[in-house]
Amino acid sequence: AAVGEGHCVGQGEEEDTQRRVSLSLLTLYRTMSSQYWLVSLPLEGGSADRTWSILQDKTCHDNDLSVSYKFNVPELRVGTLDSLLALSDDLVKVNTLVEAIATKIQRQVIDLAAIEGASEELSVDGISAERFLTAFTWDEAKHPARRPLRETVEKLQESVAKVDDEFKVRTSEYVTVKGQLSAISRKDNGSLATRDLGGLVNDSDLVDTENLTTLCVAVPRFSQKDWLESYETLAQFVVPRSSKKLKEDGDYALYTVTLFRRVVDAFKSAAREKSFQVRDFTYDAEAIQAKTSERNDLKTEVEERRAAMYEWCQTCYGEVFSAWVHICAIRLFVESILRYGLPPSFLAGVMKPHAKCEKKLRAVLTNTFGRGASSHWNADPDEDKVLGEDTHPYVAFTINV
Repeated sequence: AAVGEGHCVGQGEEEDTQRRVSLSLLTLYRTMSSQYWLVSLPLEGGSADRTWSILQDKTCHDNDLSVSYKFNVPELRVGTLDSLLALSDDLVKVNTLVEAIATKIQRQVIDLAAIEGASEELSVDGISAERFLTAFTWDEAKHPARRPLRETVEKLQESVAKVDDEFKVRTSEYVTVKGQLSAISRKDNGSLATRDLGGLVNDSDLVDTENLTTLCVAVPRFSQKDWLESYETLAQFVVPRSSKKLKEDGDYALYTVTLFRRVVDAFKSAAREKSFQVRDFTYDAEAIQAKTSERNDLKTEVEERRAAMYEWCQTCYGEVFSAWVHICAIRLFVESILRYGLPPSFLAGVMKPHAKCEKKLRAVLTNTFGRGASSHWNADPDEDKVLGEDTHPYVAFTINV
């Protein structure tokens, strides 16, 4: 059975949408990450040590095409051939989903770190993700090797699904609070023609008596001269020289004007004809204080949720990445049994190809470990793209860290 980068086939519109989002995230992630190959090679002369020595000579010492590490896969419980075939198909889908979840968490850490001014470094059990992969040790305490493979995969998938569910809840809560703060900020930072005036107008700027009132008017920036020359004539009973500029932005200037209450409607109508916008505003100290308190409370909550989200992602990324590598190990084992048969007889390794050496490295691996293979196996990467998966005379798939 050929092994390669698989695609999860969703069932239903919701699953199909989730698949498209996951693959989009993976595409973005893979452009930013380091690529490793997980390979399983047939033993030369029945010896793992001899096979490892040949691999090192051909890919490192003689050609300097990659850096290679042994990948410690235990002898897992095999089960029946039918169960292995079914599990092989499922593992491709599970791998894609778990990788997408790890990617989401990593992207969240990067985004939050940029805001917090914190480190983007992620660790798995106290070491870097790359180090965890290249020095991988199977967690026998959590995942006994003699447990049925299907059960181990399900437990790994369940643990990742719980993290993903909590991630969605935490993200939703953070985005909701952040959106509320943004909505308030937009009202405070918009144009003088639309923004809330509570923080701009003081009680001392206004006259409020039985007969007199003060209006706030947004005047186009380049019409200020016209305003100053005409506002006293826009209606009868406008208090002369009562207009005062409070603030100016890129588009408007905010002016006050005092007049008799009985001519307010006439003044508004005349002002509208000259593109002067009379703002509906009533000074309310309690309301202004309440909005200020709400804004400060939301700002504090956003900062607290962001910090908590950052710490949570840092912790849970390790759990998800560890589960992902264990799934990769199971996948490598299953495909090796299906490819090379029983008893298990293969060398598992992790390879990091040097830049622009991938095609040559594939050719070396094929020539070295693909003797006697059918012409079905093809190491041409262009043809691989057409087929939609890697096809090689040895087990291989990629993992991006």
